[in-house]
Amino acid sequence: MTEDGGPQRLSFEPKLFANVAQKKAIPIAELYKQLKKLSKELNGLEQETVDTQSLDSVTRQLLAPSLLRHKESGVVAYVACCIADILRLYAPEAPYSDDEIKAVFNVFIDQLQMLGDSNSQFFPLREYLLTSLATVRTPALVAMLPDSEEIISRFFTALFGVVSPSQPHNIQMQILDILQQLLEEPKTVPQDVIDVILLQFTKRRQQDNPATHQLASDLANATTDILQKYIYQYFNDVIVSAAQQRVGQRQLEADGQQQRARGGAAAGNDSLDDLKSAHYLILELNKSAPGTLLNVVPQLEEELGVDDVDIRTLATGVLGEMFAEKGFTLAKRYESTWKTWKGRRADTSAVVRIQWIEHAISLYQHQPQLSRELNEYIVEKLCDIDDKVRQVACHSLGLLEMSAPVQAAIGENVVRALGDRCKDRKPAVRSEAIIALATIYSQVFEELEQGAAAAQAKWGSIPSTIFMLRYINDPDIDSKVESILTGAILNFAKIKDDRSRCQRLLVVFDSLTAKARSGFFSYMRRQQDIIRLTDVFLALCEKQGDSPSADNGGGAVDQQLRMLAVKIAACFPDKAKVESSLSQLANLHDAEVYKGLRETMDPKNDIKAVRKYQKSSLKRLSGLAPSLLDTTAPLWKCVGLTTINRALVPFLIEHVSGGGRFVAAAEVLISYITSVFPEMLRSSSAELFDVTALQVADMTATEERLVLMVRFAKAIPKSVPRSTELENQLAAFVRTGNLKQAKYAAYLITQMDGAQSLCAALTGDVVDNLDNRHLERRAPSFAALSRFAQYAPNAFSTYSDRVSQFLVQSVLMAGPVDDRSDETEDWVSREALGEAGVTKVYATKILTNWLLGLERQALTRDGVQLVLGTLRQLVRNGGAMQEGGSVHERQHLLLTAAGCMLKLAAAGPHFEKALNTVDVLSLGLVVQNPCYEVRSTFLLNKLLPALVAQRIHVRFIPAVFLVAYEPEPAVRENVRHAVEQRLALMRPTPGSPSVVEDCICRLLYVLANHPDWDDAQPLPTLELFAPYIEFYINCVCLAQNVSLLFCYAGEIKAYRSKGDPVVSHRLYILSELAQYLLREKSLAANWPVNVYPGRLTLPADIFEPLPEADKAAMPRAPFLDPEFVTRRAKTPAAGKRSRAKPVGVGKIGKRRQKPVAASKRKGKAPANDHSDEDEDMEVVDDDDEVAEDVEMSSVAETSDED
Repeated sequence: MTEDGGPQRLSFEPKLFANVAQKKAIPIAELYKQLKKLSKELNGLEQETVDTQSLDSVTRQLLAPSLLRHKESGVVAYVACCIADILRLYAPEAPYSDDEIKAVFNVFIDQLQMLGDSNSQFFPLREYLLTSLATVRTPALVAMLPDSEEIISRFFTALFGVVSPSQPHNIQMQILDILQQLLEEPKTVPQDVIDVILLQFTKRRQQDNPATHQLASDLANATTDILQKYIYQYFNDVIVSAAQQRVGQRQLEADGQQQRARGGAAAGNDSLDDLKSAHYLILELNKSAPGTLLNVVPQLEEELGVDDVDIRTLATGVLGEMFAEKGFTLAKRYESTWKTWKGRRADTSAVVRIQWIEHAISLYQHQPQLSRELNEYIVEKLCDIDDKVRQVACHSLGLLEMSAPVQAAIGENVVRALGDRCKDRKPAVRSEAIIALATIYSQVFEELEQGAAAAQAKWGSIPSTIFMLRYINDPDIDSKVESILTGAILNFAKIKDDRSRCQRLLVVFDSLTAKARSGFFSYMRRQQDIIRLTDVFLALCEKQGDSPSADNGGGAVDQQLRMLAVKIAACFPDKAKVESSLSQLANLHDAEVYKGLRETMDPKNDIKAVRKYQKSSLKRLSGLAPSLLDTTAPLWKCVGLTTINRALVPFLIEHVSGGGRFVAAAEVLISYITSVFPEMLRSSSAELFDVTALQVADMTATEERLVLMVRFAKAIPKSVPRSTELENQLAAFVRTGNLKQAKYAAYLITQMDGAQSLCAALTGDVVDNLDNRHLERRAPSFAALSRFAQYAPNAFSTYSDRVSQFLVQSVLMAGPVDDRSDETEDWVSREALGEAGVTKVYATKILTNWLLGLERQALTRDGVQLVLGTLRQLVRNGGAMQEGGSVHERQHLLLTAAGCMLKLAAAGPHFEKALNTVDVLSLGLVVQNPCYEVRSTFLLNKLLPALVAQRIHVRFIPAVFLVAYEPEPAVRENVRHAVEQRLALMRPTPGSPSVVEDCICRLLYVLANHPDWDDAQPLPTLELFAPYIEFYINCVCLAQNVSLLFCYAGEIKAYRSKGDPVVSHRLYILSELAQYLLREKSLAANWPVNVYPGRLTLPADIFEPLPEADKAAMPRAPFLDPEFVTRRAKTPAAGKRSRAKPVGVGKIGKRRQKPVAASKRKGKAPANDHSDEDEDMEVVDDDDEVAEDVEMSSVAETSDED
């Protein structure tokens, strides 16, 4: 309004043209001046008060083509701003016709297209134009035009084209406002507009100009109700069109129209690309503007059921990502879609199932609450029939970030199923499962370390699952487990201090089950074996470098290197490549590489040094021979002593001494280190032999510390540090301690340099009180004396005659004494025997250890005969020296005597020769003792370990096959594993028969002398003894050696037994029985039995060749009862025949289910009751280590000795 209250009028009358026709504008400078003045006055006018009649002249002038299409862009900008103001002032009506409005808006669009040039002097004019259009809602005029689609499409193209991330926010908001008006005002939205909007959601557009993507997202969210039907129609058109093209392509292929099919293939590929693009847009819209997909989600649900696999796959993946994005809300809103999507887990196509499992597992990460519904379905896919589905399932689980919600969402059944996949038949699945489990464990370790009960229940079993894989005995699995052990499980590379490393090792080890611990130690022993082989290999490499010519022995070295390369390569998955690389490594002759590898496996180096040598030597190797790096790097990693390392020892000892949660685990690890890598303990011997650790009130802790000391002293003889305090404490244990304290202390004293006088004094004290029947400490004294007898022979020799006679006549021959044991029990521990029983056990040990401690030249015939005679009597009489006595006492004496005879057999040739054939047969029958603890302990902890370690003669091998009637399957499996994995690989010379092949004749000899053989009942006897030979055949016989075994069995008829001719006749029967069973096996397995080309000889200690006259007199009739063959032929499935119980082993008892005693120490798992088997100091023997290795194949749990 004017000051007097009247309407505002435009006072300026611009002169814009040089003539009345308005075809030529005035000069540029004057035109700018006029337009600027006009724009300023129009800007000042208000819509409500303006007199629009005063605008008529200007309104018409501004539409002149000479202005709208002026060559100066600035002129057009001023004109556009003026027209925008006129439209504002005339609103809501426009002073122009439809064609004029169309022309005006085209000018507007042209000006807005230049908004991207913010440096232009006319940028403020264009910004003003944008603001005016947005504020006044001028674009609404476009919707009234009869052909508005073109203008609207131009607006969208232009405005999306000028948006950039660097633009001021207010400009982008004004553009959004205009675009929103252009969608809201028209009755329909042009398809081109939808295309432009959706274009902004493509991946490339998002990367090139994220501002346009944001603008499109804001626009779609602001106009959701408008866009829904258009977006649905867009996707429907694309999907239907693409699907029809694909159906046509498949029809052409089905009709055999190859030429047209090839032409349609390109179209089919294009249609698939269109489908992928469309589904990608759906995903992006779901992220940015999910409201626009109201009708698209049901459309995706329909796609889940189409016949086209590619479309089902795309739909499954897209919906999976949508559920991950919106989760519970989307699933609740579209319950039918959620249910149908879950059903795709059972799709007939593995590709769809793979897509489903990938996204189902990703829901753990993005929507933990929703994913809980999927646990059982994920377990189902972990067991899918297709290995690729299983592999992807395992891989996807390994990619999860284990936040607290994710941990809570994953079910225990999923963890168990993932653990089962570690044993999958497909290597790729196994590998992914192992990696996934280890990765998960690494992420949840903090909760496990804190002892959280929920975490322990769900994740605590992961290390056990992984280490149980050792029982599969597959090089590929073993290499993978060793890799993740040093990686994700222990993660030492990311832990910088040794104390924390030790803590992590203890957390892992403490969580292991008994079988998993055996698996862990088996991996450590595998590493030790490879280290041993590698050490010899390096020595030969260096020797070859020093003497390369054959004349200097190089030829023999080359052969040995090849053999070692084969043995080392057998421990890794790709044997051929590793073997070839090792051969090339041997020819490098590079001292730096060899030194680096040797230092890597040196137990004297700490973790930091090991890693340093690994890196430096591999770097050197990559420079010399890059092709060897990939294949030999696993060897460097395998032999690197980082899991068990010297740097961890002080902290392990600290845990043992300080008690706490991990004391039991630390004790076991220290025990292992002392037995396998004692050099690691040398630098920590002061902490280990700390006297204060022996002066604690906890008796069990004292005994366990003494055990650790003993193991160390055994590993490094004469290594016990001598000090007055330690001597006094150990002597006090010998004089006043309990049995274990006295025994261990006595051994430690013998391992001190310069402690001979103390040994003599203590030995004298014990001997002087031997005949004191009322001495309360008789058993501890005897235990200590057994140590002095073996390890301080000079101190004991003074009293040896007196002691030996006393022990035999006054102790072992003593009448029965009432003991504390319960005769109703099948077996009791040694402690439950009572003082008299324990004393007899140690009397037996003293006698044996006396012989073991003497030099060969110091042995006397009388002494050897006295000891051997006593042991023989105990073994052959079931542990009794005379009638009567406790059953439990006899069991322990039998077990002790049998173990002592094996010790003597392993002590040297002179003792081995002193044991006769009857001794070997008697020891074999211990394997069939009615008491489970006696036979299993003797077999698994004494006989088998000694055979595997090659400490005793091969004539003891047949005894292990007498377990054919063992009622405990685990024991038989232990034997089978030891035979197949260890004994079958032992050959006296390369190329000769293995020791188990060679022993078939000895086995038949043992059977011929078995007390169950009844010549009066030939048929039952054959049926009774056939299972022994069958068990042997099942353990030993292969296609490669069946001819050899058949020939060995037949060769027996050319020999006779030394001694009883009755035994020879039995041998001939067993010879034909063995051949019959071998032939039966070969027929069942389709193996050929050929003539063996080599010459065979039978053991001369039990066989002698038949004289020619006896050969000629050999009856032609078969020795094998034909009735046996007839009955055998009638019985189907030879391997499933029922077994008759042998007479002598008819009372064989099964293993007791209830343990006799359990460990009382808090935090320590109870061991099986084999502490009595040779608790005397098998910590000083090597049996335990090998016994654990023998056990690896089975489910039996033979315990360690104390």
